[in-house]
Amino acid sequence: MLANDFRKLAAIDILFFGYRVILAEYAVGVLFSVALGLFVLLRAASFLQVLLGTYFVCLGINYVPMLSYSIAIANKQNARAEIFDELGDKRTAMSKYRRKSLFLLVPLLIPTLAVVCKLRARPK
Repeated sequence: MLANDFRKLAAIDILFFGYRVILAEYAVGVLFSVALGLFVLLRAASFLQVLLGTYFVCLGINYVPMLSYSIAIANKQNARAEIFDELGDKRTAMSKYRRKSLFLLVPLLIPTLAVVCKLRARPK
């Protein structure tokens, strides 16, 4: 499922760039995007500015599941275990997940997929 791909995206990022760098990237992605969005919304004088502010807030919310995935993975060993089956060709794996990272720009897609995935995984 696509939501699981984003967990693997966090894992491959941790594996190649390091846990601290990725944790900082996702934390800044959440905090800076939401702060910028709120700033734009508070200063908004037109519909387009409201739209832009809302987009930035939603973009920050998009990074919350990525931040939680990176916290859950926690280190390079766990990241390697998460994507072990795809590490045979590192270049292909990195290319695959870099393309999927563009979905981070779609407002509220990642949190929606994470919630749907959790609801489907719950026992009935």
